[in-house]
Parts: sequence; C-alpha cells; structure tokens
Amino acid sequence: MYQIPWKTKGIVLTAPQPYKKEVSDVAEFIEKILVPSGVNLIVLQTRYRYRFQRHPECMGYDPLSLEDVQLLLTVCRRNGIRLVPKMNLFSHQSGIHNTPSDGILHGLASGSLDFPDGLLRAYPMFSEPYGDMEFVYSKHLCPTHPLLPSILFDQADELTDAFEADGIHIGCDEAFLIGMCERCRRTPPHILFADYINMLSGHFASRGIETMLWADRLLSRESTGYPGRYEASANGTEKAIDLISKDVLCCDWHYEKYDAYRSVDVFADHGLRMMVSPWKNLENAKAFLDYAAAHDRGHIEGYLQTTWCSSGELARHYLYGAPLEWHNMPEIVRTLNELFLSPDVIGKSIVP
Repeated sequence: MYQIPWKTKGIVLTAPQPYKKEVSDVAEFIEKILVPSGVNLIVLQTRYRYRFQRHPECMGYDPLSLEDVQLLLTVCRRNGIRLVPKMNLFSHQSGIHNTPSDGILHGLASGSLDFPDGLLRAYPMFSEPYGDMEFVYSKHLCPTHPLLPSILFDQADELTDAFEADGIHIGCDEAFLIGMCERCRRTPPHILFADYINMLSGHFASRGIETMLWADRLLSRESTGYPGRYEASANGTEKAIDLISKDVLCCDWHYEKYDAYRSVDVFADHGLRMMVSPWKNLENAKAFLDYAAAHDRGHIEGYLQTTWCSSGELARHYLYGAPLEWHNMPEIVRTLNELFLSPDVIGKSIVP
C-alpha cells in the first residue's frame, strides 16, 4: 500500500445499482475494505441517478432512493469518511454503457450515437449545439442558457441535501464543445468557462459546500506537454485558471506515464489546491504519485483514486471473490491491491 504524505485518501466510486441490489454490498465494501485501508473520502459518481422530488423528469436510470443514500451515509459517518456526490454539471451529459453494462454512462470517441443523460433528456434546449456532427463525445450544457441555473441548482441542492454534503464534485472534464451557440460564440472560451465555474462554486459556497472539479480544462496542452485533447485544453479554456475562485479544489487526473507531471507545478504556481488522481495502470499511477509528492508545495490535499467501473462489481469481488467482468477490471484491481488497499483486506481478490 502506497504511503501517502497527505491528509486525504479518497476514491471515486460509481453509485451502486439498486436494481442489482448493490447498495448493501457497497456499504459493506466501504466498511470492510475501504475503512481498514484508511480511506477518508468517497466521491460517489451519481450524475442524475437519484430519485429527485424536484424535477423528477430529469431522473437518471436506476436511481438511488433517499434511503439508499442514507445507508451509505450512515456507514461513512460511522467511520469518519466524507461522502461527496459527483454530479456532472457541464460536460459528459451523455454516453453509452460499456458491455457488459458497468452501471455508468461513458462518452466514447467513436461508435454508435450516445444518448442524453437525465437533464438533456428532459430539456434538450440546454445542450450546447453541435452542428451537423453525427456523433458527439459527451454532450455539454450551454453555460449561458438563462433558464439552466434554476433547474440545475434545484437538482444539485436536492442531491447535496440528501447526502448532507459539505462538498460536491461538478465534473467539467473534457469540455470540448464550448462557445458554439449564438449567445456564447462572441465570448472567449476561458471567460465562458470561468464565469460558469464561478457561478456554480459561488452558489455552493453560499450553502457551505466546497466545489471540486476535474481540472484538465485549466491546463494548457502546449505548456504542460500533455498530448492530445483530453488531459489538457487546446481550445483556450486554460486561461480560466487565473479567473476561477481559489476555493475550488482541482482534481488533477492523468493516466499515462510521463517524465514530469507539469500540472502539479502549474496548480502550485497559480495558488490552487489539488488532488492527485490516477487510474488503472500501476506503474503510471505510482509515477504520478511520486512526482506529486516530490513537487508538493503545500497545495496538494491528497490522493483521489479513480475507478470508472461498477462499484457493485468491485464490492462483490472483494467481499465474495466474485469473478471480474469488465475487461479493465483486472488492471484496476491490481492497482488498488498494490497502491490503495491494505494488504489485510485483499485476501479474496484474485487477479487473473
């Protein structure tokens, strides 16, 4: 198990699927596997999968009930774990399921058309337009639509109330479609992005709730050297790093191996707090953690391990030795076993 030098050890889990009766298994997984491993933060990727009383038309498929959330919250509170809901409030408003379904929507770079998540199913007018593109990698919300905040905040407030949360993760990663509509196109992308983030974080701050986000859009692809368009911005949003509230907690995700993870230094230079967020590859995750530890200037809050898989499948594997289904699971489990979990709790885990 990696000995982190920071105060927070967290993990991103997808919300368990009630129709598979996963909620109790995931609660037991938290108590028997995560607690002994020193976890004190769980970010639960919920999106619109909650049984909303306000705007139920936006409810996602297979939603958690209030009682489901309370069961998870009770286990977390009993063990000193901070439970934070994750609700994508800008990008990743659509996707398709993996096969076999692992309980979450993924935006895919190619393939069949993805379908909208709860909010855009009910209110397609909130979507950023995408012209004549047949396939869109994760549809986005339009940041300047005048009616969006009233519905969005109704839902986010109801979700954070249910979680009795002091934090919310708003996503915002891989936001490629910005400034496309008539209202937005004359405003520079970094202004659009910063104004939208500040609107969200200001609202949550007024309720005593910390805002967390994926921070790739605040990074310059050119200056950091991260390739492609996923880990850093190539469309001008990176300049928002000087305009967003310093209270926002930046979750810095990188899944490949690099000689240097320049984003760690960038966030320190700009006075922003961050979390180190690797994924499935053991060697790459260790390289990222080691670089961050060596370059921490007091701005790193902790280690936030991503999983992007079914929390129910993880729970069944660790609790009962159930076989792994999704093709990425063996690599994810190997990294959890080596870096994240206490050796005392992984006895039932057999990685093929």
